[in-house]
Amino acid sequence: MNSVRVDQTAKSPAAAKPAASEELIDLDFTGVFKLKDLKPDPPPPPPKKVPQDILIGAQELSKGNCYINMSRRRPARTFDIKKTTILIVEDNTTTQYLLHMLLSRAGYLTRRAGSAAEFIAAMQKAPLPDLVILDIQLKDNVSGFKILAKIRAHPKIGKLPVIILSGQTAPEDLMQGVSLGVDAYLSKPAKAVALMDAVKAALGG
Repeated sequence: MNSVRVDQTAKSPAAAKPAASEELIDLDFTGVFKLKDLKPDPPPPPPKKVPQDILIGAQELSKGNCYINMSRRRPARTFDIKKTTILIVEDNTTTQYLLHMLLSRAGYLTRRAGSAAEFIAAMQKAPLPDLVILDIQLKDNVSGFKILAKIRAHPKIGKLPVIILSGQTAPEDLMQGVSLGVDAYLSKPAKAVALMDAVKAALGG
């Protein structure tokens, strides 16, 4: 009788399944950025006392200037603008295009996302952006503040520079952004000078 040899390796799931790529793990943000988790929370009760720097910052935002979060100010460094990629997360196509034009004319590379889903897709592509400009009111009732919190909690991109661009510039909005670790805050519509100042500060220029 002829014997039949069974290839045990072929039947082993562990042997058949290749090890996960570290690069793919680095770029897989779906476990952190679940769309259902990005809905805004009910507004918190107003604080008893707003810090003076936040009050002054909100006043500057109302004038079209930028607010730089000095607690996250980066050490001065030299960076190549032509190799610096900025991801614009903005659901208003006109605002998105204007930001793209201003940044492109200054020499920056840009990517654009109009929703949380597009943001997640953009973050799964290499190379990762050097900076994110983030609206706080996105499509499908998604909160940019929630996205910022998820970024700061992520082990791979927790230190990614983030600028908030929003029409919500009340002291409590600014304070929420600062508490979540935003690098800079801009009001809509953003002035070109304020935009460039915020980008430079966030990148450490």
